[in-house]
Amino acid sequence: MKMNNRFIYGILSIVLAAVIAFIAIPAVTSKTSSTCEIARMKNAVPRGTLITTNDVELAEVGEFNLPDGVARQTQDVIGTYAATDLFPGDYILPEKVSSVPLSSDLSLNGIPDDMVAISITTQTLATALSDKLQGGDIIRLYHYDDDNELEPVTDIPELRFVKVLSVTDSKGLDVDYTTPPEEDEERQQTATITVLATPEQALLLARYENEGRLHVALITRGNEKLAEELLGRQSEILLTLYGDGTQEESLTSSMDTEGEPADSPNPDADTEAAEDAQPADDEGSTKNAGEE
Repeated sequence: MKMNNRFIYGILSIVLAAVIAFIAIPAVTSKTSSTCEIARMKNAVPRGTLITTNDVELAEVGEFNLPDGVARQTQDVIGTYAATDLFPGDYILPEKVSSVPLSSDLSLNGIPDDMVAISITTQTLATALSDKLQGGDIIRLYHYDDDNELEPVTDIPELRFVKVLSVTDSKGLDVDYTTPPEEDEERQQTATITVLATPEQALLLARYENEGRLHVALITRGNEKLAEELLGRQSEILLTLYGDGTQEESLTSSMDTEGEPADSPNPDADTEAAEDAQPADDEGSTKNAGEE
């Protein structure tokens, strides 16, 4: 029995050795020795620079342990922007390049197609919420008009819930109020506020920017769920005021001039009516004179 067990173990060992020698080793060897072409950096490219044809090259490298997603063709890289500093010989991975130009104003890179970014000036410390605004805040805007003695302050339905993209100082530099300034560092002051707006909101902001003062009131900060809900309510307000372009709405928007009737008379029409009536009056006058 012992001889039989040894014989079986011997046969299994021989079979296992044959499998390793003739199957496993050739498979590993062929995999490690196989090569492929990839796009590789030829020149050093700083972060944010456009990658051109002269900056990349095709290189034949070993396919074993090659990172997933590495660029295989130069066409996949040419025309993109370096998302980090790239050096000669670097493999080009998706996270190392960007299809859009890089900017320090990251909030401006993701503006929806039907929205715009517009800045408004803060005339006083109070109008800028005492220099406490931050990107991502949801604010409400009020308009103060010195010329309107009866109602100088106006609540603007189109600007009840607006998202702040960034806050900048008088030099156009982003202001960060999340961290206190150093002892010898001068505190930055808010000069402009950049917000995300629809074209209708942008028209109003440009109009009120030059007609009085805009005061900012903070609605919410750091509550993403509430922010989305408020922006959704603002979208409903805009839809009610301006409609979707398929039907006329009965509500009057803030774009209309206050105090004017919806359908103002046409002065040209009145002139034409007066001219049409004039010959009749003249004819009647002539007839009466003849009778006399």
